[in-house]
Amino acid sequence: MSALPKQTMTVDEFLAWSQTQPKEAGRFELWDGQVVVKHGPAGDMNSERSQHWEAKAALYRALFSAIEKSSLEAQVALDGASVRLPNNRLVEPDVLVYLGPKVPRDTLIVPNPIIVCEVLSPATANFDLSAKLDGYAGLESIKHYLICDPDKPLIIHHARGQGDALQTRIISQPDTNLMLDPPGLSLDLTEVLAP
Repeated sequence: MSALPKQTMTVDEFLAWSQTQPKEAGRFELWDGQVVVKHGPAGDMNSERSQHWEAKAALYRALFSAIEKSSLEAQVALDGASVRLPNNRLVEPDVLVYLGPKVPRDTLIVPNPIIVCEVLSPATANFDLSAKLDGYAGLESIKHYLICDPDKPLIIHHARGQGDALQTRIISQPDTNLMLDPPGLSLDLTEVLAP
């Protein structure tokens, strides 16, 4: 992998830089103006393990199914949709949900996600559990942050409460239906939490 830029970047500068990187270089995010590795190149210690991509797919299917069963106009995106956070940050949640019609073709940034999900990996777990929690809490549209541990049946659900309060729930029972309100989705976690 080539060296990451050392200079501080704006989100627009980062987007221009990241679009010039070959797919084999991995995936990157911007945090406080600095480029960080989300997933390294294949074979690298930061690359995704099978349980990681299986957990992402299970979260996607559970959210997609919940949207289909609801009367909401909502969309779910899997890996690649970016979210602009305050403080010169641009991240790619593993899965996200936004309300309304599909974004236009060629859109890179989802402006107002309501649900964001991260699947823990050895290289990013501490970041997902701490800094990203703070970052996601800073975007008012995000009402739910789901963190999935692919190595054991576990979901950490952070929900926006009154004011700056976050309500946290830890879920490990596969037969749990998680109510995400707003927007009013009942999420069946059977497949997500299957051992």
